[in-house]
Amino acid sequence: MNAPTLVADRVPLAKDAWYVGVASTQLRDAPVAITLQGAPIVLFRDADGQAQALHDRCPHRGVALSLGTVSDGTIACAYHGWRFDGAGRCRHIPSLREDQTIKSAPVRRYPVAEQDGYVWLWTGTDEPEGAPLAIDGFDRFQWLQGAMELACEAILPIENNLDICHAAFTHPNMHPQWFRVQAVGFLPTRYTVESTATALTVTGPGTHLRFDVPDRVTVASGDAFRLVLHHVPTVAGRCIQHWLLQRGPVETPQPPLWSSTEPEILAQDRAVLESAQRAYALEGDAFEQSVEADATTLAARRLIALAARPDAREMPETRRVVSVLS
Repeated sequence: MNAPTLVADRVPLAKDAWYVGVASTQLRDAPVAITLQGAPIVLFRDADGQAQALHDRCPHRGVALSLGTVSDGTIACAYHGWRFDGAGRCRHIPSLREDQTIKSAPVRRYPVAEQDGYVWLWTGTDEPEGAPLAIDGFDRFQWLQGAMELACEAILPIENNLDICHAAFTHPNMHPQWFRVQAVGFLPTRYTVESTATALTVTGPGTHLRFDVPDRVTVASGDAFRLVLHHVPTVAGRCIQHWLLQRGPVETPQPPLWSSTEPEILAQDRAVLESAQRAYALEGDAFEQSVEADATTLAARRLIALAARPDAREMPETRRVVSVLS
């Protein structure tokens, strides 16, 4: 069977940004391989337990370092045992005699930060600009955490999580909007959409949505429900959606509880998003037609396009009210 053709993302996310690499609890003794913005990366912990990230390729014969093992704070290639530290420097080549000098170009290192239950990677070519955006109140709550691979570009789940009218159709027996429509039908509803150069908020009855560039969407309803989602581009036409569900308050900070089960409501989204990706891959996006209800997703596209341009000017703050039936 031929491998699927990879089509470049229509709306690529910014390169110079912090992205989730892996949940902190999932990076233990063994190396973890990820792909981020098309680059293969290996994550591991050094002797002090600090997370490190290197280009996932040994400079000797090209074997993925993630196939190897971690010991004494270094990662050893599975092919010839060459060892590299967290800075990407070669520390040991087993085949060399004691009188021979190690000569090896360093492996590319990615800046790493560990906070709010995640190991974050900076994908820019320059040094990081500040720290990853904090998750508000992270230490005050218990969280349930998971991740799912999606066969679609990252813009699609970002738009989906900001969409104000799909739930009545996509989420039968799962979403409050679906139950309300079943009970009383579609009602006139007003949403306030506000945006700056780096964030977009959508507020309506019982609903608060927020998008923070490059890839975070927060879905909240009052104080009882909050879902934080990160949409990490891997290779063209694919992404990983990391999800973090707020649970009860805690007196002392607790690591998130990991779940390998895909939430049903996110599985419902998967079906439509991957279907849409197939259409875009085959036909492009010239067929698209938008209505008033798409104001939220179109605003997110503008922010993403702005963030991806290093020479972009500051966008003025905007505010509008969107009136729909939902």
